[in-house]
Amino acid sequence: MTQEQLQTITGMLPFLIPLFVIQLALMVIALVDLFKRENMKTNTRVVWVFVIILINVIGPIVYLLAGRKDKPVDSD
Repeated sequence: MTQEQLQTITGMLPFLIPLFVIQLALMVIALVDLFKRENMKTNTRVVWVFVIILINVIGPIVYLLAGRKDKPVDSD
């Protein structure tokens, strides 16, 4: 890796770190919500897990907008 490439990557870090944090937060929120739901078939849950994990930022957003059909179970 050349010095120029290293400087380019270092210059991008202030933009990449917040994107990574946002992606991780969305993924955690979506997965927690998914596993709180009782009335979801196992096959559907497995598909949503793959969508949330494998389709980076878009997967959790799609789940949070379209995949949440019924209320989660309260843990109280």
